[in-house]
Amino acid sequence: MIESLIRTLLLNFNVIMLVASFVLAGAISFFKRGRPEHSFANELYRWLLLLSVGMQGVYTFVIHVFFPARSAANIGWAQSPFQYEVGIADLTVGVLGVLAFWGNFSFRLAAAIAGIVWYWGDAIGHVRQMVVANNYAPGNAGPWFWTDVLVPLLLIVCTFIVWRRGASTATF
Repeated sequence: MIESLIRTLLLNFNVIMLVASFVLAGAISFFKRGRPEHSFANELYRWLLLLSVGMQGVYTFVIHVFFPARSAANIGWAQSPFQYEVGIADLTVGVLGVLAFWGNFSFRLAAAIAGIVWYWGDAIGHVRQMVVANNYAPGNAGPWFWTDVLVPLLLIVCTFIVWRRGASTATF
């Protein structure tokens, strides 16, 4: 039972990070309400960058580099030496996301752009695999695909709201 729970958590790590971003942003916004720098949009922006971009980038680095056979099988692919390079790219964007949590608006914007390009690039690859290869494996067409579509949209909305309210209030 515990093994099954751990497997489920690991296979849905992306969804957990997305939900945690909303929960933490909501809680912090509630407890620090009234301060412009702690608006829900600003907090969600920070937590999405830390968890959905940062921690997920580090997680997918570990999975692709240290467990390539399992990672490839989950996506519906054959194992490939390119997984190492994909893992390093994931780590690069992940580190940007983690650092952006503490950065100013400009740094967050740069990390958000990297995350958006990464996620939507992955989403396009997943759609291509669904159409061309009829690949509906959970790691290709399941929750990972949907967060690859949703997280960039949320980052764009948060970026716009935080920017409109004045980037100066989004720095710490």
